[in-house]
Amino acid sequence: MSRPDLPGRIGGLALVALVLLAPTFMNVPQTAIVTTAACIALVALGLDVLVGSTGQLSLAHAALYGVGCFSALGLGTHGVPWPLAFVGAAAATSVTAVVVGLPALRIRGLQVAIASLAFQQFAVQIPQKWDQVKFVGKTFDPPGYLAGVTAQYYLGVALVGLVLLVLAGLRRTRGGRSLLAVRDVEQRAAAFGVATGRTKLFAYAVSGAVTGLGGALFALQQTSVSDTQPFILRESLLLVAIVVVGGARSPVGILLAAFATKAVPGLLAPHFGQGVQLLIPVILAAVLVLSVVLQPEGIGGVLRDLRDQLSGGVDRPVPRPQQTDPVVAAARARSLREVPRPLTQRLPVPALLVARGVTVRYGGVVALADVDLEVRRSEIVGLIGANGAGKSTFFNAVSGLAPTTGSIRYRDRELLPAPAASRSARGLARTFQDMGLVRAETVRENVLLAQGWMACYPAATGMLGFGAAVGTERELRHRADQALELFGLEHLAGERLGDLPYGTMRVVEIAAAVASGPDLLLLDEASAGLTPEEAHALGDRFRALRDELGLTLVVIEHHVPLIAATCDYCYCLESGGLIAEGTPAEVTAEPRVVESFLGRGTLQPEEGVLA
Repeated sequence: MSRPDLPGRIGGLALVALVLLAPTFMNVPQTAIVTTAACIALVALGLDVLVGSTGQLSLAHAALYGVGCFSALGLGTHGVPWPLAFVGAAAATSVTAVVVGLPALRIRGLQVAIASLAFQQFAVQIPQKWDQVKFVGKTFDPPGYLAGVTAQYYLGVALVGLVLLVLAGLRRTRGGRSLLAVRDVEQRAAAFGVATGRTKLFAYAVSGAVTGLGGALFALQQTSVSDTQPFILRESLLLVAIVVVGGARSPVGILLAAFATKAVPGLLAPHFGQGVQLLIPVILAAVLVLSVVLQPEGIGGVLRDLRDQLSGGVDRPVPRPQQTDPVVAAARARSLREVPRPLTQRLPVPALLVARGVTVRYGGVVALADVDLEVRRSEIVGLIGANGAGKSTFFNAVSGLAPTTGSIRYRDRELLPAPAASRSARGLARTFQDMGLVRAETVRENVLLAQGWMACYPAATGMLGFGAAVGTERELRHRADQALELFGLEHLAGERLGDLPYGTMRVVEIAAAVASGPDLLLLDEASAGLTPEEAHALGDRFRALRDELGLTLVVIEHHVPLIAATCDYCYCLESGGLIAEGTPAEVTAEPRVVESFLGRGTLQPEEGVLA
C-alpha cells in the first residue's frame, strides 16, 4: 500500500465500521431516522450521475423519488415479493427519467432544469388528482425478516453499498468516461466516438434506477404514504443542495451531506429544548454554506485536501514529458499499430483523403468556400494561414463537427454521411486548437477516453464488472500505458490533466489521439505552448509517427519552421479559400502567402529548418 493511499483507506475502513456498528448505540427512532437518510442518500447519488458526471441539472428528482415509492407500493400491495418490487420500482423510475431527459437532446443548461421543473410540478399532482393511479394510503407489508427497524437499516446500508460499487464500476469504464466527455467537452465528444444523445439518455436511465431504489426503500420502511410532502419541489431543491455541498462526483461527501441534512436534526432534536430545536436547521444550513464558501468542491474537496495533507512529503514528478528510449519507442509503436479495425478498411489507396468543393456555412457566414485538398498516404501535410482562415473549420468538416457540403472521400468512400461519432472507428483522430480533453480527469483517463470506439461492450457489463468489459478494459489500459510511454508521459499517468503545464497537456492530447489507433491524424496547432526545444522534438515525433506507426498527418501550424522541417506538402488558406499549395518552400515563397500569412518579404533560408 503506497503512502498516499494509506490515510484514505484508514478513513474508509473507520467509516465502514461506524456504519455497521451504528444500530448498537442507537435506539429504534434514531435508527429509523438514519434509514430515511439512506433513502435520501440513494436519491442524491442518483442525482449526482446527472449533475456530477454529465453536468445536467435536474429539479425533478423528488418527483422521481415519488415514482419509485409509488411503484414499489403498487407492486407490493398486489403481493409482488419485495426484491421484485424494488427491481420494478427501479425500472419504472428509470424509464420515467429517460422521458424527463428527452428535452436534453435539444436543449442545454438552465433550459434542461426548467423542463425537469415542469415534470416535478406536474407529477406531484398525479397521486392527489387521479384516483385510478392513486397509491396514497396503500400498504406495503414487509416480510417478517424485514419488519424490524434494524433489518431495514442494514437493507438500506446494503443498497447504498451496492450502488456505490456499481457507480464506481461505471466511472472506471467506457460509460463513465463518455459521461465526462459530455459534461466537459460536449461539442467535441463525437471526436472520441461518443454519441452525446445516447449518452445523456443513458445517464438519465442510471440516475432514475438509483433514485427508484431510494423510493422503494422509503416505501418498504414507511409501509404506507399518507401524502406527497416528501416529493415536492422543496425536496428537489434540497437534493441539489446535498449534491453541491457534498461535492459533485464525491460519493462519500454526498453521503455525509445527506446524513447531516436529513439525520442530524432528528437525532439532535430530542436532546434540546424547543427553542434550540428551531435553531438546529439554521445552524446546520450555515455550516453547510460555509463549507461551500471555503471549499467550492464541497465536503468531497475538504476530504481530498485532508488526505493530501496527511500524505504530505510525497515526491511529485516533474510535469514534463521525458525522453523515450528509441528501442522502447519502436516497440510501443509496433504494438499501437494493431487496432481492431476490419482489414477491408485498410486497403491502400493513393490519396487517403480527397476533399472537393468543401463548403461550411454558419447562417449567412461562409467559413469555408469550395476547398479542394488531397492528403496522400504516409505524408505529413501542412495547413497554414492567418487566424480565421478556415483551418480548424476544415478539421471540423472532416471530423463531422460542422455543417458541410461538397465531398470528402476517405479511403475512397464518402465520409460526409457518416455520423461524427463513428469516424474515429474509421481511422480518423484529431486534436483541438484549445484542448479537447477533460482537464478534471487524469492523464490516463483521457487517453482511455480517446479509445472509446474500441470498447465495444454493453454499458451494463462495465458497471457490474463482468463479461467482455473486464478483458477489454484491461487491454485498453495496457494500450494507454504504451502510448504514454511512447511520448515520455508514463510518470504523469495519474496526474490530473488540468494541473499540468499547457505544453505538456498538448503532448498528452497527441498521445491520446495516437492511442485511438488512427490512420489519419489531424493536429491543430500542436506546438502551441511549447518551447523552441520542445517544438523541435515535436517535429521529430511527427516523423516518427509517420515512419514507425505508418500514420498520415495533417498539421495546422503557425510555427513556419516546424512546417518547413517536417511537412512533405503544404496548403495555405485565406478567408475560407485555398490560395496556394505545393512544397513548404514553394508555398512560403508565394507573394500572396507572404502578404497574407508571413507578413514580410520571404522566408529566410535558416528558418526552413529547426535549429
